Amino acid sequence: MKYLIFSDTHGDRAEFQEILNHYRDNPEIAAIFYNGDSQFESDDPIWENIHVVLGNMDLFSSDFPIENVYKNKTDDITIYQTHGHLAHVNNGFEKLDHLANKHHADIVLFGHTHVILAEKYNGKLFINPGSTTYPRGPQRSIGGTYVILTINKSEFIVEYFSRSFKEIPFLRQVFSR
Repeated sequence: MKYLIFSDTHGDRAEFQEILNHYRDNPEIAAIFYNGDSQFESDDPIWENIHVVLGNMDLFSSDFPIENVYKNKTDDITIYQTHGHLAHVNNGFEKLDHLANKHHADIVLFGHTHVILAEKYNGKLFINPGSTTYPRGPQRSIGGTYVILTINKSEFIVEYFSRSFKEIPFLRQVFSR
């Protein structure tokens, strides 16, 4: 199964909508995750069938949950999702790892830093899709990014895509389950 993961659009509704339009009706996408900082209202119809969490810039719309736990029995996975600011992700993964452990998560999704990351930590796969609007870090010259996560019986495949829906091959990573 495949999962769309994106974050930190910071009010760029056109970009947000383009990504949704490109993937929303794709039968291969099992779920869509948005890791916060949209700056849209929580009752906006755009959130239909999207797993979304509160970002530090979404404070005017505090109806978003701080965290989300998603379980898929077909893939036999549990995904823990949060924006990351309350877990102090800028200072490491210890607090985020502790929160994910409470839910026995296999995968941890977060945003906040705008820096792309896919890494195994304490037996869990941590993924930050970066920001589609304001990328930061060593790969910022690529431009905005998002992730398609493919899960099969033996692997997690993390593929980063540009705003123009093109895979960025050198960022592709494969992790054993």
